[in-house]
Amino acid sequence: MTDEETDKSVSSEELLARFILFKSHLRQDWTVRPDAFIPHPWPELSVTRHLQLHEDELWMIGRIVARQTAKPLYGRADFPAAIAQQHKLQVVADPVSDNPNHANITDWPIDKPTQKAIAQKIAEAVDKALQAPADFA
Repeated sequence: MTDEETDKSVSSEELLARFILFKSHLRQDWTVRPDAFIPHPWPELSVTRHLQLHEDELWMIGRIVARQTAKPLYGRADFPAAIAQQHKLQVVADPVSDNPNHANITDWPIDKPTQKAIAQKIAEAVDKALQAPADFA
């Protein structure tokens, strides 16, 4: 393994955050619908590693993502990388200028029904979404 590959590896114990930008991705009780974890139509799912970040720093990154997409930030779904890795997906660090902890979940199957089945397993691993602080929405 090269140094570059080592830098990109994400441990199965790491927590990942998926920012919730669509109200339809949340149920009334704040459990997360599988659609929040389906990459379609893209080949990968964008997440943020918790690695060395404080809670307020995670929310700040969520706020940046919301601004970049011109969508409201409703919340955040946290789950261990192991859940994705158990389904033969790769979690690859992909730092970007405003988020050095950015990562992508890659190697998704091409067909949407299989993506949805995996997304259901990820959603089941999330207890409930965390609601974005009012000043971050």
